[in-house]
Amino acid sequence: MRKKLFLKEFCKKILPKQIINLANKIKNKSISIGRRIEALKIIKSNLEELSVKLKKETPDQRIYRTELFNSIKNIDNQRAECTSLWDKYRQDIRRYILKKDLRNFLRWDPVIETMSAGARKPEFDYLLNYNWDKWSPAITETWVGNPPKYKYWKKSSGNFINTAYNLSRLIDYIPIDIKQAGKIVEFGGGYGCMAKLVNNLGFREKYTIFDIPEFLSLQKYYLHSSNTDGNFNFISQTEKLDDSNPDIFIATWSLSESPVELRDEFLKKIGQPKYVLIAYQAVFETIDNVKYFDEYMKNNQDHDWINYEIKHLPQNYYLIGKRNLN
Repeated sequence: MRKKLFLKEFCKKILPKQIINLANKIKNKSISIGRRIEALKIIKSNLEELSVKLKKETPDQRIYRTELFNSIKNIDNQRAECTSLWDKYRQDIRRYILKKDLRNFLRWDPVIETMSAGARKPEFDYLLNYNWDKWSPAITETWVGNPPKYKYWKKSSGNFINTAYNLSRLIDYIPIDIKQAGKIVEFGGGYGCMAKLVNNLGFREKYTIFDIPEFLSLQKYYLHSSNTDGNFNFISQTEKLDDSNPDIFIATWSLSESPVELRDEFLKKIGQPKYVLIAYQAVFETIDNVKYFDEYMKNNQDHDWINYEIKHLPQNYYLIGKRNLN
């Protein structure tokens, strides 16, 4: 009896109130089975976060965290070229970085909302059935940021698998040996997942990410923490771009969420990439992206283009291009 009381008091001290409240909800038989299952999922996620928080921070983790903090504190006066929506997200990311446990950053709300996409089953099935020997080691997680495990393959996360599927649209369709590619430019690098994936596939040339300053800082933290040794270049202002005519240009749901003026300026700056991978939604705020990218193709007729709606994600599209060298 004494041991049971001690355990109950210990749980009260160490477990967040949300978990205790949810546990009580599960015991309430008047609540529907569906709501109790949902509560169990939330408890599981909370316990996974708590298990990371209870671990002692390693010396490397402390170094990378300090570097990120200093980087965030030094970007007050940097100009960011983004919409008001993305200005809100950069403030949210900044606040979370300075106040939350970085070891759980892939479970933060602003990261999930802006940089994370769970893989649909058809995406995983494609990787599994097409050159799995190539993809499986490349998408094996390092678990930096504590991402949730993908339910169909526990060695990876949904976002890593989704990123690999996006990249496969280009390198399997053309096809391209990523190890032999020259410089890559990515517009909007999320937390660094695409850069990590390309590195895992053997790419070692210059990889430039253009993004908002706070996001660039998080990308550096992720790539350092995951021991990703590459030739990375981080840029937040178009006038500092010096990567014209890259081998590969990547922009997955990023260019399509930017002001038209910034898109035009950026695309002019990078010139004529040899290969292009763009993913976009039909409409963003008041911008008709279908019309915008149709014009982009018409203005770049020295490329062979394929532009198609994603079957399992209606009103979203892949635009893939290859420069005609003839």
